[in-house]
Amino acid sequence: MELRDEILRLLRERGELTTSELVTLLKQPRHRVLKTLNKLYFEGVVEPFKKNRKYYWRLASGYVAVAPLHLTIEPVLYIEGVIEPIYRKVEDRVDTFIFTHVKNKEYWLCDCDVGYYIITDQPIEGCNCRMRHAFGDRKLAMLYLPKELKFRYWKSYRYGEGDAEFILLAPEEQDAPELVKKYETYLSH
Repeated sequence: MELRDEILRLLRERGELTTSELVTLLKQPRHRVLKTLNKLYFEGVVEPFKKNRKYYWRLASGYVAVAPLHLTIEPVLYIEGVIEPIYRKVEDRVDTFIFTHVKNKEYWLCDCDVGYYIITDQPIEGCNCRMRHAFGDRKLAMLYLPKELKFRYWKSYRYGEGDAEFILLAPEEQDAPELVKKYETYLSH
């Protein structure tokens, strides 16, 4: 039986499992399991979700389409995990942003009005890309979040295509009550 079929069988039987649980049950190397999970995810068959600070996999509840049109699905390297927004109070204003590591000091940010961001170390043709700079040797890309995205967790995916590196950031569909609470504590201090 193929690895993808084994993963689907386990998720059907058990409902939800972490990557580590799948690795143990399947007796396969972690990188093989992750690669198969990523492919299943981009096909819309499985989905990752966060529960009790852990990351689980389950059969997809609906059609998943996050791969941007100008990137192929094949070069997906791995899902990095969940990025939590950072809040910072400046006078009476609370700024919200997320950080992600980038390969080079210079990077481009592409926001094609599709609900997610693409960060790349080379400009993407045909996109409304804006030049940004990462933070020196730390190579951190910093994105300020608009009002409607302040209370969302973000999923981060890393791509490699030739010499270029892409990071796709997709927000979760709904606001997280714990992030709203966290934001309110910053407002009240």
